[in-house]
Amino acid sequence: MTEQDIVNRQNEAEDYLKKHKINDLFINITSHLVFNKPDDPKESVIDFLERLKKSKMANLYPPSLIEDQNLQSVFGMLDPSGKGFISFRQYNEALKTLGVNDFDTDPEGKSEDKVKMDAFLREARKGLNKINATFKPK
Repeated sequence: MTEQDIVNRQNEAEDYLKKHKINDLFINITSHLVFNKPDDPKESVIDFLERLKKSKMANLYPPSLIEDQNLQSVFGMLDPSGKGFISFRQYNEALKTLGVNDFDTDPEGKSEDKVKMDAFLREARKGLNKINATFKPK
């Protein structure tokens, strides 16, 4: 096998891993295990993969460590007085902190600097689903 053959095989392998989001899948599985620390990690991985498969087949949201109640808590921490809105800067920084980098930069309420929870939740869910989806949407 020539050096060029080795380089070609390596490139093919990298393309395959990227195309099928294999690295993302293993990162999600590992994060799930570290976060939940299940007593039976193998069974937990099987359950995770089954939930992922069901979400793909039904075109539902993929499994995520961050759930709606967590997102609502984040919003609540940013809105401790319960006014029902946060500033655009808080919205922007919170989404980036969650790892969501592709989101609506002109949400409803931006012009008044009052972004409501539903706009925050919608963009957070959308971004997290994109991050957590280790499969291509239908």
